[in-house]
Amino acid sequence: MKTIKLLFLFLAVLVPLTTSNVHALGEDFSPEATEEVRQVAAKEKLGSEPGSVVLYAKGLCCPSCAIGVRKMIGKLDFVDRSRFKKGVDLDTRTQLVSVAIVEGEKPDFNLLSQAVWSAGYDPVRIYKLKDGELLSEATAAEAVK
Repeated sequence: MKTIKLLFLFLAVLVPLTTSNVHALGEDFSPEATEEVRQVAAKEKLGSEPGSVVLYAKGLCCPSCAIGVRKMIGKLDFVDRSRFKKGVDLDTRTQLVSVAIVEGEKPDFNLLSQAVWSAGYDPVRIYKLKDGELLSEATAAEAVK
């Protein structure tokens, strides 16, 4: 019984120490980008990838943590999974999520926002390109805050 208590004590101390330093062991962390940096990156991405939309996902700071975003968005019917990586390109330097849209389909921005939210991130803005001009709007979730 004493051995079990010691084991639990050991785990109670060891687990928080190791999990809090996982990213320090080689993960690539990116600080939050400014809105100006995101706008430039979004315009460049949208200009080079027609048929896509870009979202700003607050908190998206490392590649490993972003895997859930790709999984959740990749399930949506209007996502072209033959482009990018299963239809989703993640840029943790700018916290931008680019989504390839199936030709002829219209993206459902509420579903995109819900997918990002379900993956554990805050969908803040959606960027689109219209006639070479970057359009930016708050997501429905952000608008009600």
